[in-house]
Amino acid sequence: MAFINSIEIIKFRGIQKLEVSEFSNINLIVGDNNSGKTTFLEAIQLLFAKSQLSSIKSVVNQRTALNQSSSFYTSFIKMFNIEQSKTLLELDIYAHSDKGTLEFELRGNERTVSGEDALQLSKMSTRQKAQYKRETAFIPEAVKVFTGSIITQTGRKPVEKEIRCTSLDNVIPGPIVKKEVHYIPSFGHLRYDLLQNIVDNPEYKKLAIDILRQFDSSIADICYTKSDDGTYLESIITKDGVNMPFSVYGDGIKKILYILNKLFNAADSILLIDEIETGLHKKYYDILFPVVFALANKLNVQLFIATHSIEAIDAILRYGNYENNNANNDPIKVITLKKVDDNNGSNIVARNVTGKYVYENRKVFEFEVRL
Repeated sequence: MAFINSIEIIKFRGIQKLEVSEFSNINLIVGDNNSGKTTFLEAIQLLFAKSQLSSIKSVVNQRTALNQSSSFYTSFIKMFNIEQSKTLLELDIYAHSDKGTLEFELRGNERTVSGEDALQLSKMSTRQKAQYKRETAFIPEAVKVFTGSIITQTGRKPVEKEIRCTSLDNVIPGPIVKKEVHYIPSFGHLRYDLLQNIVDNPEYKKLAIDILRQFDSSIADICYTKSDDGTYLESIITKDGVNMPFSVYGDGIKKILYILNKLFNAADSILLIDEIETGLHKKYYDILFPVVFALANKLNVQLFIATHSIEAIDAILRYGNYENNNANNDPIKVITLKKVDDNNGSNIVARNVTGKYVYENRKVFEFEVRL
């Protein structure tokens, strides 16, 4: 696992330049809407990308997962800071970790070419190009093309590779690589296999069932059951022996299982959670969060959690047990992001303080940590 100690982000989405250091085991990324919380999590993901365009497609597609018709090229270009020149585009992300330097640099030029030229430059295979010509009424007269390079470093030596894509490319081919950083989007629990890492591990399964019983005491088991059409359904078995598919339960149960699944996947690595409060009622925070943090510690997972819920922030701070804990090694850091405007345009700035500092000031001064 590469435990991240600091990060520097330059010209990525709404960030001109941002430096944050002294991360801990649990890092809260807080702020108002449109303050750059999701962008911050994406930057961490890019640090572990490989030096090829396909390696960043999952990051690019995260914001368009619910809109399958979205253009990959448009989403890719929007990664760059909008203040930059239209022809020269560049972004840089650097970090220091306990395993050494992490680096992701992406730069290149955007230009316009004819549709015929773009088709030849595209990442489509020969068969796909022929199919495109057959199924397309007309080839666009003008098409955007990005040509550049990616430089990455996750070890001792940087790796550079030339890349190219066009606005005709909606699919970017490439190998699936083992993830060193894992990501939970706010609504990911609505489209994810929620049992895949749980049902075959008795220890994790018991833990999951114990947590779910805090929501519904009638739950006896979680498993896959076979439906009449031969497909397998994620199901809950009640104490009365009734088989209930997950679809009849609310988002809370799905979100809990989703987080647990991702935690198991992220053993010895990094887990990013965007809007941890989505789908969860605040009365369950004190039940779920301590379990998540204890399990993350057991599995050696560094957490980065984005939220704009003050109730979620307070519940996470309670885990620090600051009334009784005088130790110097605070497990929680709170990074507040804020969008500011000045003569040079807009930028994202950060305030980085300990969980204990926020807890004490929240209690005495009603400190608004999100601003």
